Amino acid sequence: MYAHVMAEAERAGKKVADGVRFYIQFGSQDVERYAHQQGYTELFERTGVDVIKPGCGACIGCGPGVSDRGDQVTVSAINRNYKGRSGPGKLYLASPLTVAASAVRGEIVEYRDGMFEPE
Repeated sequence: MYAHVMAEAERAGKKVADGVRFYIQFGSQDVERYAHQQGYTELFERTGVDVIKPGCGACIGCGPGVSDRGDQVTVSAINRNYKGRSGPGKLYLASPLTVAASAVRGEIVEYRDGMFEPE
């Protein structure tokens, strides 16, 4: 789903918005290998996504993707939403499609096909 959105953004000449950090962390080495074989990791690099090796991260409250200030906003597809779990900022849980589309737009938006094309 992330690759679908980022490929569409790239075709429209877009990438992760200025001032936004978009992290994708693979769930396992098998998933990382698959993503590399499909060309997803290169797509993510070209479009400004920070790819993280498999392991625990923001969903357990550590590593990249955790807010460090109360005024920060995180949009995440993690499965944890405990108070303070992902830092002191505001945390919104969303689908991978919404996470990726929001990273490109620089605001929380719902993904829809063709959304990056000029209107």
